[in-house]
Amino acid sequence: MASIGWIDFSPTHRNRVGSVLDLLKPEGMVDELGMGTIRDALANEMFPGISTIQTRARYFFIIPYILYEYQAAKPAQRRGKSPSKFLEDREYEVMWQLAERYSYVEGQGVIGITKRYPEKIARRPSTIYWNGLNTYKFMDTQGLSAETFLNRSTNKTVESLLSSVQLSDDTPGDDRDAEHENIFRIKIEPKLDWNDNETLDLLKDEADFFNDRIISIAKNKLIAELLLDDSLWQIFTDANSFMQFAKAAVSQNISEKLKATLTLANDFSELMYGSNIAYNCQLQQKKFNNNCYEEDWENWLRDIQSNMLDFENFNPDELFGYATSTRRTTIQFVKEWWEQTQLGFTNLKKRDELIQNQELMVKRGKARLIYNKTDDVKENNWIGLTYFNYRYSQARTILNDIKTGLTN
Repeated sequence: MASIGWIDFSPTHRNRVGSVLDLLKPEGMVDELGMGTIRDALANEMFPGISTIQTRARYFFIIPYILYEYQAAKPAQRRGKSPSKFLEDREYEVMWQLAERYSYVEGQGVIGITKRYPEKIARRPSTIYWNGLNTYKFMDTQGLSAETFLNRSTNKTVESLLSSVQLSDDTPGDDRDAEHENIFRIKIEPKLDWNDNETLDLLKDEADFFNDRIISIAKNKLIAELLLDDSLWQIFTDANSFMQFAKAAVSQNISEKLKATLTLANDFSELMYGSNIAYNCQLQQKKFNNNCYEEDWENWLRDIQSNMLDFENFNPDELFGYATSTRRTTIQFVKEWWEQTQLGFTNLKKRDELIQNQELMVKRGKARLIYNKTDDVKENNWIGLTYFNYRYSQARTILNDIKTGLTN
């Protein structure tokens, strides 16, 4: 089995490596044609605060619980340990505890399930869930990174806290009641025994809290509607993919805005699937001179109008209203790809030029087609993205945890 190693010099370096490793996960496959920005913008619209590497809802609570421990600790207990270091140490303690609790068997959603003391991981839960914690105001991080937020919070308050109490552990001001200044702006207080017999199941009060946060903060978005509408949730859980869900959901009694979002996301995925087929057709032709994926291309071209939910009214400009940071060259590619799709791609030379130029804009000197960098291309082996799932699987797991917790 092959392995890789690296040396990191800071949390920033570590997170960069983690981001690269995330590409190895199914929905994080390398985006050869630069559609990830638009896909992620649509995913954020439907499932704000959810990411492709989140595993279970319980981690939304574990991180603030740990930080609550830090701010509730006596000054003497905090001395010499920064909140970042405290968080890191406790995250690993919980990780090893959960790994043992779930017998080191994958599939339960434990981050670092295969790790035993003192083994560590590239990306800790605090990094994976940090944006979501701010989105749903488990903590008000003001949009700052974990390291920046923790440092700023403690730098502003620790001096005043330390000056208000004596440093001996037996002073009246040095007990649990002295920590009422909520330096991390945590919105939920843990039970004293929250870490005893720790599992990834939500308690009822936790599920209630998360349910209320989503419904109030993500009002009218898909993630909130799935908690409010039992029939929509049933369709969501019965589906095997986002697109299967979208095709069934648009006939339900949902808002016109939500219906339009689902339609746009479905149709963008269907449209761009054709570009990835064309990309693989060219790769196979270039290296092996075969017609692999040509039948897929013909099927896609034949069925595109029926597979899109609203072919006649599809408007690429609506995509860029969500994905405002999309590069100009990518905007142009999507528009031209849509134009050629409407024409039935009667000019395959134009199709190939569009794909080659877009890959060049995205990959620069690593572009396979222009620079013949095909060493990693294998016969009959797909490279790049397929249909977009828009974090469907992760959202289903998180919401299922909440719904299960509500019945406890």
